[in-house]
Amino acid sequence: MNSVLASATVVAETFTLDRDTVTPGVLGFLVIFAIGVCLYLLMRSMTSKLDVVRKDVNEPAHARIRDDEKEPAAEGGSSDEQK
Repeated sequence: MNSVLASATVVAETFTLDRDTVTPGVLGFLVIFAIGVCLYLLMRSMTSKLDVVRKDVNEPAHARIRDDEKEPAAEGGSSDEQK
């Protein structure tokens, strides 16, 4: 293990960085592109969910209460009718 560290330090001393050897390359581009695609899809999903919330907020409260009262009667009917 010590020989690996010793050889790494020798290589590090002789290796010089220049503009051609340090580049993000294709892998860096693909990672950034994938992050961008994921961000676009998440923003699109969030926008559609916020539109639903905005529609619920803009609807008056009394209309929502009336709609909630109508739904159980329409689905199940009254208990007297079932007997």
